[in-house]
Parts: sequence; structure tokens; C-alpha cells
Amino acid sequence: MNYTSLSISFRIGLAFHAMNNEGSSGTNVMEPRRISVGGHNYDGISGEMVRRHVFENLVQIAKARGLPLSPDGEGLLPDRAKRVIKAYLGGPASEVKGKDGVFELEPAHLPLVTKAALESCTITDIGGYLAAFESSEKVKGATPKRDSVFDVGWLISEEPAVVEFSQHAAYRPDGQHNLFTQNMRAAVYGGVARLDLGRIGYNDWAWLAPDRNDLHLSDEQRRQRAAALLDAWEQWLLSPAGAKQAGWLQHTGQLEGVLMLSNFGPAPFRSPIEVELRYDAEGNPLVERIKPNPRYRAELATLAEAKPGRYRALEFDDLAGLAKAFDQARAAIGL
Repeated sequence: MNYTSLSISFRIGLAFHAMNNEGSSGTNVMEPRRISVGGHNYDGISGEMVRRHVFENLVQIAKARGLPLSPDGEGLLPDRAKRVIKAYLGGPASEVKGKDGVFELEPAHLPLVTKAALESCTITDIGGYLAAFESSEKVKGATPKRDSVFDVGWLISEEPAVVEFSQHAAYRPDGQHNLFTQNMRAAVYGGVARLDLGRIGYNDWAWLAPDRNDLHLSDEQRRQRAAALLDAWEQWLLSPAGAKQAGWLQHTGQLEGVLMLSNFGPAPFRSPIEVELRYDAEGNPLVERIKPNPRYRAELATLAEAKPGRYRALEFDDLAGLAKAFDQARAAIGL
């Protein structure tokens, strides 16, 4: 791959939605996530919510393209690697020897079980895992783990939250309808994400077995998975998904941003929002408020111009521009 990391900095308008509520707090009111800064409440949508729906897109893309998926990976289970690793340890291809049915994992075994996990499932590769075995599972010693290939920040509103409440009745056949109160939110949100494409299919524990050259996936397998991840992200930005959409599908509006490509280390990003700092009479910093950062794209474009051999910035202003920017990114990466 010509570029090994990609970041996304974007502004997106979402209105009349309840994309991730915290649940009720002893009442019938569904509480939204809030971020309090300088006495103001800003609306927030967890990056975990975004990750979940990007992964749902990725599962469907992987199935359509015949990319490997384990049952637990397809189901997006948090413990998605445990069954695969246990199957490998007890299988004929295992290079780890057990004693009395118990496997004692040593650090030297980590590249071997990681290879099995990478080969078995696209989601396990890209999403990472922590395989913490219980004593009853007869796997002891070192804990196999892998960090996610991509990270997502919270979506945070540029201005203090606009939250309206409406009351509804949940239908019951006996006529004793339950009343509940739902919130509807509207804001322009700033978001950031980073995709470390160079880590896809790469065995993070290979350094423990420097004499092995078969621990990573092939270049073609890595390209296929990287292309699928970019497609999953493009789908989410074009048609954002979240919780509680069956009867509360959000109205989408403004969309703009910039893709930043890097062939040297993690791709930099700039948030479309910033925390404004002011100072008291003694010069102590005070967090005042969150506000839009209109310079975020210009800052990244200037960086790309200063380091043209290292970075490339691809800006977009609407849906068609987003699709074009992703096509340009694929071509630049070599997917």
C-alpha cells in the first residue's frame, strides 16, 4: 500500500435523532449523553456507537466479497477471538503443545495464536480483541490481544445542545398504555477518526519470532480488507446509522471534511471543534466553551503542501465530494 494511514476529520448535521441514549435514570425519560464544558451542556454521540455501525457495514461487505468471517466476528461479539484461538490450540495445525488438555501460553506462542486469529476473521483482524480465558477454559499464561486498527472520537456538537422532549404511549392490548418521554436532538457535530491501514493483516507479535516470514497475511489479503474498511466508512458517512432508528431515523444535513493520507506514521487530523481557553486575572487558564474550528481543513491542507512526499489532503463539501475523495484515496493507497 502506498499510504499506510488515513484520518477523517468531518462535520455532519444530524437532527431529530436519539442515536445513543444512556437509558432512563429512575424515570420514564430517556437521557442523552452530554458533555459539560464551562457550564454549558454539549451533545455527544459515543465513538463506540459509530464503530459498531461501521462494523455492521463491514460485516455485510465481507460477506458479499467472500472475506473470512468467524461466527463470533460476524456477530460482533466482544470475545470474538476466544473460540478461534481455542480451536487452533486443540487442532492438528497447532504448534502449541498442551499437557493434560491444558495449554500454557508463553510469549513465544503469541505470534502463532495471532496468526490463527488473523486468518480466520476480517472483524477480528480489524476490530482487535482481548482473549481473557477463564480457568475452566484450560488456557493459561500470556493473554492474546490485539489493538483495533481504527479509532473513533466522540461526535460533539459545535454549540450547546438543543434537546426537545416529546411524550408517547407504548401500546398494550389491555389498554393500559405506558407513557414514556423521548428526547429529540439536533446539532452539527464535529468528528474525527483514524484508520491505520498498514496494521491490517499485520501480526503485531511477529517480533517474538523473527525467524518466521509467514506470520502476516499476504499483500493481496491485506488490500482486500483495507478496501472493505474504507467502503464501510464511506457507507456510514453517506448514510449514518445509530441506535433507535426504527421510528426515529435521523434527518441528515450538512456534510464536509477532509481525508488525510500518510505514508509515514499515523495520519494527522484536526478536529472541526475546539475548546476555547480564557484566563483569569492571575493568568490561570479557564475552560470557557466549545466552538467551531473553521480552520481545520486549511491546517491539514497546509501541512500536506509543506510535506508533499509524506501527506496528502482530500477535501469534500457534500455527498458527491465525499464519494470522490474516497475514490481518490483508494487510488492513492493502491487498493
